Amino acid sequence: MAAINFLKSGFNQAISKFRLSVYLWLLIMAISLIIIIPISSQIRANLGHLSWSEKPLMPFELNLMEIFLASQNFLASYIIFLLIMLLFSVALSIFFRAGLFGQMLSQERSVTFRSFLADGCRYFCRFLLSLLLFIPFLLIFILLFNSLSAPLKLWSARAVSEWPVILAGLLCTLLLALLWTAFKLLLDLVRIFIVAESKKVIAAYASAFRFLSRHFFRLWGLYLLVSLAVIIISAIWLLISRLFSPTQPGSLFILILLGQAYILFRLFARQVFIAVEYSYFSTRKDS
Repeated sequence: MAAINFLKSGFNQAISKFRLSVYLWLLIMAISLIIIIPISSQIRANLGHLSWSEKPLMPFELNLMEIFLASQNFLASYIIFLLIMLLFSVALSIFFRAGLFGQMLSQERSVTFRSFLADGCRYFCRFLLSLLLFIPFLLIFILLFNSLSAPLKLWSARAVSEWPVILAGLLCTLLLALLWTAFKLLLDLVRIFIVAESKKVIAAYASAFRFLSRHFFRLWGLYLLVSLAVIIISAIWLLISRLFSPTQPGSLFILILLGQAYILFRLFARQVFIAVEYSYFSTRKDS
C-alpha cells in the first residue's frame, strides 16, 4: 500500500471519530478554567494596586518575572494547590491518551463519551507504566542529541559572523525534531501494541522493537509527512493571527476563537497521527 493510501486511511479514520477531539477540547477547557480562575483572582488581589501604563485586555500577558519582582510571595498561599494540579494534570494527560488510543483503535465506528472514559480507566495503569519505562529512552535521546549537535555548537562558537550561528541553531532545531519524532514513534507503537494486541507493557516494548527493526524508516516517513502538514497549517494559522491586534476588543475576540480552533486542530492532528500509525501497523504487523 502506497504512503498516500496510509495517510488517506488514517485521515478518514480520524474524521469518522472527530468527536474525540471535541470531548478532549471540552475537558481541557473545563480543567483550564478550574486552574486559571483562582490564579487570576490571586493576581488581581495581589497586583491590583500596581499602576500600569495601560490596562491590558489580557492580564496573562503580564511578564512572569515582573510579577515575581513586584510581589515575590503572592502565590505562596497557592503553591500547594499548584503542585497538586501539576500532578493531576500529568495523570489526566495519561488518562486522556489512554482513552484516545482505546477509541481510535476500536473497531466500533461510533464514539461515546462513556466509552472514552471507560478506555481511559482500562488502559491507564499500563500507559502510566509505559511512560515510566520510557524515561531511560529519554535519557538516551538527550545523550544522542548532545552528541550529534556538539559539532554544530562548536562550529557556532567559533563563528566570526552571525550566519553560522543562525544556521547552526536551525540545524540543531531540525535535529532535535527528527530525533524526538523517532523516539515518540516508539512510545506510540508500544501503546498500539498495548491496546490492539492486549500486551503487557514489557512485552509491548519488545514487540515494538521487533516491528520497528523491519519497518522503522517507512513508518517514520509517514510520521514526518503528517508532521510537515501540521507545521504548514500551524504556520498559516500564525500568519493569520498576526493580522489581529490583542489591544482591540474585536480583534481579541477573534484571536481567542483562533486560539481555540488551533487547540482543536492539534487534538485532531493527534488523532491523525495515531490513525496513520495504526493503519500501517494493521497492514504490516504479520510481515
